[in-house]
Amino acid sequence: MTADLKDYRGELLLALRLRDVPGPRIAEALAEVESHVAETGEDPLEAFGPPRAYADQLADSLGLPPGGSLRRALLTGWTWREVAVGLGAFAGTSLLVDGSVGVATREPAVLGLPAVLVLLAGVALLVAVGTYLVRRTTRDADPVLDPRTGQDMAPLPLWSKVVLVGLPASLLLAAVAVRLLTA
Repeated sequence: MTADLKDYRGELLLALRLRDVPGPRIAEALAEVESHVAETGEDPLEAFGPPRAYADQLADSLGLPPGGSLRRALLTGWTWREVAVGLGAFAGTSLLVDGSVGVATREPAVLGLPAVLVLLAGVALLVAVGTYLVRRTTRDADPVLDPRTGQDMAPLPLWSKVVLVGLPASLLLAAVAVRLLTA
């Protein structure tokens, strides 16, 4: 797969997901693009047009409602669960950072609470949010499986897993290391 095809494929996948196209139809569209480019050698942009326009065309052919703007999604597309998850992630991150700084400097954290307690509360809150998100995305998954091979055409990249797990873990380890080194 050429870099151009890989980029086109990624942009088309995202555009189709944003238009709520079902996973099996996304897989068919991606397979059609790959097959066409492999057979003809034609640039996917020339053959199918811009990924977003092609995604709109496919979504329209399925009778899906037009894609909304980010502003409309922010104003009308939020449920109470999404707001709670966002607030929980913000609070957990804030507590984690405040607790880490408090542990490193040996000073009380927010509201005069012990820094270790605040740090652990932040970790617990982030674990709860992360667990909810993993369960929700697993339950609601609409896989994009290649109709030719049955393999997942939209796997999560390794870097996203590293960032989701590594960032909070590294903050926690850094706080513990600073505490041990300054003891």
